[in-house]
Amino acid sequence: MGSQSRKVQRNKEKRAKKDLQKKLGMFDRLGDECLICQEPFDKRSKEQVKSWFVVVREAQKKANIYCPGCWGKAQEMIEGIAKDLNKAKQGGENVD
Repeated sequence: MGSQSRKVQRNKEKRAKKDLQKKLGMFDRLGDECLICQEPFDKRSKEQVKSWFVVVREAQKKANIYCPGCWGKAQEMIEGIAKDLNKAKQGGENVD
């Protein structure tokens, strides 16, 4: 039983490593600015790399980047829309 669980763990690690390599391969596809506000993005800045948000679109082979400000605004907007839809669903109202 022990060797079977080691084999499963090894396979998980192998898949995770392969996935990480695939995502790191997308790093060179990052743009030089926020997709929304065009604020410059410096790939060599540790602070920006840690604080900016990346959305990988594997099918389109794109990696979009967003500054923290634009990401926060988008999240607020999504939460507002979700609340409105939830209210409409509970109240039976139509939302346009």
